[in-house]
Amino acid sequence: MVSSEVPTRRHMSPDEELERAMTDYLRISRGAHLYASGDEHQRAEEAAWDRLAIARDLVEGAPAAS
Repeated sequence: MVSSEVPTRRHMSPDEELERAMTDYLRISRGAHLYASGDEHQRAEEAAWDRLAIARDLVEGAPAAS
C-alpha cells in the first residue's frame, strides 16, 4: 500500500542532530557563491549557526534557547 503522507525526516538522536547541524552549517558557510546575494547567504548562515548552537546545547545538556 502506498502512503499519501508527506515524508518526514526520521527522528535523530541529539548527537546525530549535532553532526547534521554542523555539516549543514559548514556547507552553507562554504557555499556563498550558491546564493543570489550576500544578504541571502548571511541569513542562511545565521539560521544554520542558530540551529548548530541549539543542537550543541542539547548534547551538552544545557537548556535550549527559544
